[in-house]
Amino acid sequence: MKEYWVLMGSFGSGKSEMALNLAIQKAKEGPCTVVDLDVINPYFRVSERGDVLSPAGVRLIMPPYALEKIEILSLSAQVYSAFAPGEGTVIFDIGGDDVGSIALGQYKPRFEQIPPELLHVLFIVNPLRPTAADLPSAIATLDKIQYVSRLSVTGIVNNANLAGETELSHLVEGYELVKALSLETGIPVWGSCGTEAVLNSFKQYVLEHRLDQTYVGKYQPIEVMMHRSWDKFLSEGL
Repeated sequence: MKEYWVLMGSFGSGKSEMALNLAIQKAKEGPCTVVDLDVINPYFRVSERGDVLSPAGVRLIMPPYALEKIEILSLSAQVYSAFAPGEGTVIFDIGGDDVGSIALGQYKPRFEQIPPELLHVLFIVNPLRPTAADLPSAIATLDKIQYVSRLSVTGIVNNANLAGETELSHLVEGYELVKALSLETGIPVWGSCGTEAVLNSFKQYVLEHRLDQTYVGKYQPIEVMMHRSWDKFLSEGL
């Protein structure tokens, strides 16, 4: 049966970046589909990187006119095909905050048919963004997202980052926040994300300072594929 991953979080949390990396990883194991449900932010969406997903063998389902410079708040009927019987992995990249997560609500009957062990609903946390800057903000965002999406989060992800300016201290800050969030909500920490260099430094820090691995989770390396710097924007465009 298919394994499903739903990535949700605040604007700028890094959902799309993680969706791209996870998809390419899963495509090496079998069929993989990415569903772009971001109808809120047209500027940083996983659909932009079809040029990366297609060669990797990843099927992409995106909103109509997503790349046509026409923004219509509608979803492709192909989304329902992602719930069809079969093998492989399906990854949903959801729009930021609770507003973007509303799109998920209509698929609740479909998600209810998925065995719990095959459904991973991850809340991506980046404390360097206002809506997850501290524990009360993160809890408020999490509660709103769960309410409007009609899904229960099964794992928390530490994805503390400032794009190309990310340092070890940011992941350490993220660790403290996701630990507090996990203790407060009872939701386990799924993992910690970062570029290979930053993640390796964090691994060493975890060992040296004996951080609780329960709140570190698995290490998920991320290769930056979304354009976020002005230099890349000016030279390559969106």
